[in-house]
Amino acid sequence: MSDPAAIVTRFITQFLCAADLAAADATLHPKVQGITGLKPMGPIDGREEYKAIVTAFVAAFPAQSPVEIIDQFVSQDGTRVVTRFHSRQRHAGDFFGVAATNRVILFDETHVARVQDGLIVENIVSATNLEFEMLMAPVLTPMILK
Repeated sequence: MSDPAAIVTRFITQFLCAADLAAADATLHPKVQGITGLKPMGPIDGREEYKAIVTAFVAAFPAQSPVEIIDQFVSQDGTRVVTRFHSRQRHAGDFFGVAATNRVILFDETHVARVQDGLIVENIVSATNLEFEMLMAPVLTPMILK
């Protein structure tokens, strides 16, 4: 698969939202770096760490409906893909020590992925996930603001 948009779409729909580890192996460079609130202490370093973090997230927040891609843009040189999407995930399990609330939470995210040789080497997340952030604030605030 060499189409940058297709690579990033698979990464988002199959890996990020469903924890499909084969999709992670097919789309992520082994040394990928991810900047996301799912690891507030610093960047995700490498595919294996990305897989562990997303597996834990999806176990605690399983998808309630298919991902909806809102917008997607590919840079002229094909090295960057910007994707805005919505996903609805149910808080069904413990995450960062916060017990399940069974609430369905909307995740409204924009990812800027850098693609090189058919794999994502960097993924920077910007999100408007206020409900998730407020839910996790008691635990994450001390980690971030030390």
